[in-house]
Amino acid sequence: MKKSSFTYFPIVVAGVCLAVFVMTADAITINHPKYNKGSTNIIPGRYIVSFSGKENNAGTSFAQSVPKEADLKVTQKYSHEFFNGVSINLDTTDESVHASALKSILDRSDVRSVSPVRLIKRPEVIIEKKKKSKRAAAAASVLPHAMTQVDKVHKELKKKGKGILVAVLDTGIDYLHPALGGGFGKGFKVTKGYDLVGDAYTGGNTPKPDSDPLDNCGAASGASGHGTHVSGIIAGFDAATNFTGVAPEANLAMYRVFGCDGQVTNDIVIKGLLMAFDGGADVINLSLGETNSWGETSDSEAAIVNKIVSKGVSVIISAGNSGAEGIYTVGQPSTSTSAFSIASVENNYYVAKELTATGLKTPILYTPSGEDNIANGAVVISDKTAGNPADSCTPEQISADVKGKIALIQRGTCAFADKANNAAKAGAVGVIIYNNVAGSISASVPGVSVPVISISNADGKALVAAIQKGAVTLTFNRDGSLNPVANGNTVSTFSSNGAESELNFKPNIAGIGGTVYSTLPRYLDSWGVMSGTSMAAPYVAGSVALYIQAEGNKKRQAIKYVHEHFQNYALPVKVYESSAIDTPVRQGAGLVQVYDAITQKSHVSPAEISFKDSANTKAKTQTITITNHGSKTISYQLKNDVATGLSPYDFKASGYTPLEPAENTVAAAKLRFSSKTFKLSAGKSKKITVTVTPPKTNARDHIFYGGFIHIVSKQKSNGKDIKVPYFGVVGSQKTLPIFDAGFPTIIDIKSKEYGPKDTFTFDRSVSNSFPIAVLRLLTPSKTIKAELLDAKTKKSVGTFLTGLDFVGRNFLTGDNQYSQRVWDGTYIPAAIPDSPFPIPAPAGTYLWRFSALKLLGNPKTKKDWEVYTSGPIVLKN
Repeated sequence: MKKSSFTYFPIVVAGVCLAVFVMTADAITINHPKYNKGSTNIIPGRYIVSFSGKENNAGTSFAQSVPKEADLKVTQKYSHEFFNGVSINLDTTDESVHASALKSILDRSDVRSVSPVRLIKRPEVIIEKKKKSKRAAAAASVLPHAMTQVDKVHKELKKKGKGILVAVLDTGIDYLHPALGGGFGKGFKVTKGYDLVGDAYTGGNTPKPDSDPLDNCGAASGASGHGTHVSGIIAGFDAATNFTGVAPEANLAMYRVFGCDGQVTNDIVIKGLLMAFDGGADVINLSLGETNSWGETSDSEAAIVNKIVSKGVSVIISAGNSGAEGIYTVGQPSTSTSAFSIASVENNYYVAKELTATGLKTPILYTPSGEDNIANGAVVISDKTAGNPADSCTPEQISADVKGKIALIQRGTCAFADKANNAAKAGAVGVIIYNNVAGSISASVPGVSVPVISISNADGKALVAAIQKGAVTLTFNRDGSLNPVANGNTVSTFSSNGAESELNFKPNIAGIGGTVYSTLPRYLDSWGVMSGTSMAAPYVAGSVALYIQAEGNKKRQAIKYVHEHFQNYALPVKVYESSAIDTPVRQGAGLVQVYDAITQKSHVSPAEISFKDSANTKAKTQTITITNHGSKTISYQLKNDVATGLSPYDFKASGYTPLEPAENTVAAAKLRFSSKTFKLSAGKSKKITVTVTPPKTNARDHIFYGGFIHIVSKQKSNGKDIKVPYFGVVGSQKTLPIFDAGFPTIIDIKSKEYGPKDTFTFDRSVSNSFPIAVLRLLTPSKTIKAELLDAKTKKSVGTFLTGLDFVGRNFLTGDNQYSQRVWDGTYIPAAIPDSPFPIPAPAGTYLWRFSALKLLGNPKTKKDWEVYTSGPIVLKN
């Protein structure tokens, strides 16, 4: 995507956004071996300090080592076997004081490292319906447990999670909800927890923690009840409404890390993780994160996730909801090496409100706008001219027949509210809006005096035809009926795509996350439907709880083994409206199958394979080990179940601008096995080497191919089939461009652009004359160097920006289209490479050189860097 398609650049000045502000790097340029640079959502002046040794050193000596002018405040303290340190806030009003204070901290012998604090966005979900009646909940088929074998585990194995503690880091919980136990503490379902932030916390103010994780925000707050919904999926139970969570007898611990609104900082997430581990959690669920596909980062929470898993606690994390943006959208911290990263699969059924109409045989599904209080009664066509594109847009168009009746109006030309208000003024008692194009519509029509509902184009046309034949009366079923989800049992369109930036395997597995019915806080009427990988993660967390309970009192398997075993017996799902298996880049190993994971004894490790790209010849042959932990011999045959390929780009149309979303394509790899058939006795293992021959697609297209190594059991009564997902890329990722065409570029405060042949004048004595670097990445980059060059000699004199490490790609829409950095005229001299902080650059003429390391590139190899050099920048004092 070329920048000519942008109408303007949002400008960031001194931390103030004149359009859309996303902080993308350090507030000040820092160069120090102990400083872990960050790349996204950095908060100026906020740092996490890690101490060496086991003692927490956030005492008097630490505070005294920092200049008083810096106004240091300790915001969090950590004294733990996994992490010993503090998070701090330094005054940023005076950059020299800030820099001096930070240097004094970095120079301390007991400081191991310092990292910037980052913001993590509030979980994003699709709220399908805010209300559900208890009668609707009674339709047990709306629960997806038959899709995942959870119902079979409950019925046949009698395992429901008893004795297992699942910790949740989220928005709090309404534990007074009957399905969540009705109380908090010993003897209740929610036995433990803590509120780390308080109701008013937004991510930008001071948290006010307390010991009660109750979500009592109230409907007026705009809170979604996310944590309560997640909790119900894991362990809710209400016999009166026939609602059963995945592990209904498990206990919950809620560590509230979000207030009623806003975001959270990663130092609080770290605190929540440590508290959850110390609280004795068997499983930890994080339905949160940010879209950045780098797994190898300097972020503290990723390291802590890995340490927690190494101690025998499963950490389940949602993969993210950016699937519509194509490849490399899986999110941190699910990209952590040991995290179980969860994709979303759509539920098979949902309960929908419906109406019946005299003259029509088939019920019509509808969606209310606001309160669902439309009354039964006659319906008429609102506009005097049926099918008018500007249906009901002016009062003069409204038929007199609408008085005392429900008005049927077609979408189009003017606002929904204008149409509805015109009909209401003419005496209509309700409004139905039908789509003007194929498909359904969910119209939001605030500020209207009569109830409004919306229906599909086809149903609207059917009603029009019926009305034209005679009088039609409507009857509304607000409790709803069970209906199939059109794309049920396929990967949700919102579910983030892999792979991890260096082609490591993420996401790992899928849970049910689309159209999930669960608990909501009582202030949101107790029940509702949400969609997101936020819902898929707790579904898997509950599934792992069932597995751990089934292990019993025997020595537990390592979590790596548990995660692998779930992958071994997951069910690969197909592409919507196709017989093709969907790619592991979307679904990981497939949808969890809990009964098989618990009961099957054969195990394959590793449980996932990345063949990397065509340039990585060492990855073309890999080895899997199949072990029979059962008591009977099993004969196996190996097959290659090819999945759909994934086309990240349309090179002819748009070069290497990622397709949003990525498109399916035919790309079948061939696999050669060292043994195609073999017998495996009880207690024995068999190593199989697998060699891939990638499909013969054009290397310039960088097609992701994939599939499943299908280990077919010849004696199903002794052991079921096992599948190992694999993927790879045709072509060399190092050949992909990092920067979009025309980027980086330089703009001024008025958004005027300066290209490589233009001269920019920066007079430090003139307010707001600074240059602004604008970057847009087509491809993730592990590091981007920003060097200041002498314009005459073209030699580097130093570094003028830092913090551009582990940078994710940009998108075509939203607030992640590009990032910008203001240059304040300072630099870290090349002659003093160990200088931690910048100094003012002498007056003169300079060039900017941005060097981005290509994917899978070697930083020591010159050709693995993509380089951009700006035009002259004249710096005046």
